Amino acid sequence: MHATVHQFRVPLGPLDADPAADLAGDALGTCTLTQVGGLAGAVVAFWPDAATAGEAAARRPAGTRWLDTGVYRVAEVHPGDPAAAFAQVTWFDGPRGADQSAAELRAGRERIEPAVRDLDGVGTTYVLIAEDRALVVVSLATSIETIEAMQAAIMRTDLLPDEDAALLPGPDRVDLHRVLHATLPAKAGAR
Repeated sequence: MHATVHQFRVPLGPLDADPAADLAGDALGTCTLTQVGGLAGAVVAFWPDAATAGEAAARRPAGTRWLDTGVYRVAEVHPGDPAAAFAQVTWFDGPRGADQSAAELRAGRERIEPAVRDLDGVGTTYVLIAEDRALVVVSLATSIETIEAMQAAIMRTDLLPDEDAALLPGPDRVDLHRVLHATLPAKAGAR
């Protein structure tokens, strides 16, 4: 499965329509996010293959001020609570080297995901990786308090015995969003 992340400028005042509506087409699922305390948003859309995702990345439906769009392979899906109301989007900008990318994916899979998976209100997490190894982690949750609990749990983890801190410099940015709409792919069912 592949994904696109279409970033857009949120208009002042209410959104008249879900920006995902004109992007979705034959998407396997979509999630529309608007930044808490900001003017940015994103439509995360899921596609069956890279070619379809690439075609979707070129779409810019009228009526929305579109910013950047990225195409990613869905590297991992960690299913969770379907009642998503908020999302944390964590960006690790590319290009990234193979060793650093592998270390970040391993840290997420073996240290971070086990630390947060049993917290109440943790929704589905999507780990997305671009061709240049840029990484985007979209973590859904039922509340801001859940996201704060996830962050606290992550900060309490110790590096695994053979993890190299030099390969884990941390994210380039972290955005907090409200989930306006989410129809997640069937592949992201219950744990």
